[in-house]
Formats: sequence, C-alpha cells, structure tokens
Amino acid sequence: MDFLSSWVDLSTLMFVAIGFFAQLCDGALGMGFGVISSTVLTLIGLPREIVSATVNGAKILTGTASSVSHLAYHNVQWRPLLVLALGGVTGGLCGAWLLTRGDNPYVGPIVSGYLIFVGIYIIWKASNVERLQINAVRTAGVGLAAGFLESVAGVWGPLATSNLVAFGLPARIAVGIGNVAETLVAVVVFTVLVNHIGFDQLSRAAVGLVIGSLVAAPLAARLTSQLPKRRLTIGVGVIVIVSSLLRLARDLKLFG
Repeated sequence: MDFLSSWVDLSTLMFVAIGFFAQLCDGALGMGFGVISSTVLTLIGLPREIVSATVNGAKILTGTASSVSHLAYHNVQWRPLLVLALGGVTGGLCGAWLLTRGDNPYVGPIVSGYLIFVGIYIIWKASNVERLQINAVRTAGVGLAAGFLESVAGVWGPLATSNLVAFGLPARIAVGIGNVAETLVAVVVFTVLVNHIGFDQLSRAAVGLVIGSLVAAPLAARLTSQLPKRRLTIGVGVIVIVSSLLRLARDLKLFG
C-alpha cells in the first residue's frame, strides 16, 4: 500500500486526465498525444531526454492499444505503413542519437520554433487540402522527418498524419497507419534512450499517461469517422502553437 500510495497521488491523477484527453485527440486525428504530454513534462522541468523516453514509453502501450483498435476497424493499409515505419525508425534513431550526445542548448529553441510553424500548417490544412500523389519516396521522407521530431520532441502526428492526408489517403487510413507506425518508432526511441539514461530516470507521469490513454484509445478509434474533423484539427493546431510558445519561452529562459 505504501508503494501504491507513493505513485498514485493527485499528480498521477492529473496525468491520467492529460493522457485521456491527449489520446482521444491522437486516436481520432492521428496527432495530439505527444505534443500535449511532452509539453507538460517539459514545462515542469524534466530534461529533454527523460521527457522523450517517458512519452515514448507511454506510447508503446497506448499506441499498441490504439493500433489494435484501428486494425479491428480496418483503418490500416500495409504497403504505405511499411514505408512510413521504415522512414520513421531511421529518423527516430537519428534524433535519439542526438539526445544522447548531451543537452545542446540550440536543440530546444529550434524544435519549439519549428513546432509553431507545424501548428500553423495544421490549421491551414484544416481548410486547404493539398492533394499530392502518394509514392514511396514521399512517404519515407515524411516518416524520416516525423521520426526525428518524435524522438526530440515526442511529436509525430502533426507532421506524419497531415501529410498522409495530403497524399490522398482517406483520413481514417492516414490516422490508422500513423498510429501503428508511431508505435513502432516509439519502441525504437524508448529502447535507445532508456539504455542511455536507465529505467530509474523515467518519470512517474508515464503511469498516469498510460492509464488515461488506454481508457481513451478504443473510444478514439471508434470516433475517428464520426468526430467533426475540421474543428478538431484546428483545435489541435491551436494546442500545438500555444504549447510550442510555452516550450520556446522556457527554452529561451534556459538558453539565456
């Protein structure tokens, strides 16, 4: 009981709520879990490599639950999934390697600044659908960039899912493929970072994130074809911009 009470407290319950909301967005839109949860962990002062390991560790379980749900609802196509996942794993390995090289003060401001433009891009995408022809090179390139962003900032969907939709994939397929590929990338990034920092450095926030998101994952997958996509996408874009501004403010303070 003492061990349980030391982990299940008000802060853990807060992360349960965050995990539920973040996974609801992520499972339904293919984006949201990483940017919301990683921003909270960053703002409370955790080092970047611990934030990434914690978020990706949570994503292994939550992503598996979400992936199973999307597979059950036939929201996955295998060929683009394979190409996206291979690109994502490569980018994830590059980003994880960068994090293990030490805390470079330039990484935080650059990533936060880039995410602000990603948020603007998401909002623009909600009203302007740019149709591009899907091919292996473009899909692998998106996976590479998203995998790198996943490892250094815990963010995958805003880059991966929006571009899959732009390539002409149906929204439910883009979300399903994005969720499955993200889970595979999370396994790789988590393995590399935990090998570097050790299990004892992981944040207890992962417990709350996992519990909340596991509850939300089946509901989110079911609602993928029912939720008002445009409004939710704009909402996620706003969340990305606001959270990135907060992260940038913190990064610049540390940098200064």
